[in-house]
Amino acid sequence: MTSDEADQRIILSRHTLRRYSAMVAAGELPVMDMGLMNDELDLLERIAEKHPSKVEKIRALGEEWLAMMAQIRAKLN
Repeated sequence: MTSDEADQRIILSRHTLRRYSAMVAAGELPVMDMGLMNDELDLLERIAEKHPSKVEKIRALGEEWLAMMAQIRAKLN
């Protein structure tokens, strides 16, 4: 994956996170997609390994994903 492709993937991840966050805010819990969310985190980690200059950007995005996933889990209990 080139640096430009990595940037595009990071942007897509941000957009996807915002859509999921909007669902959660509206009371919809995308529980069945938690596996996909974990896959997204794995992909972001692989991008960070290949493109160290993007680590900080990816770290912040990963933390947002984890926070949203924790919010889903909390609402389930």
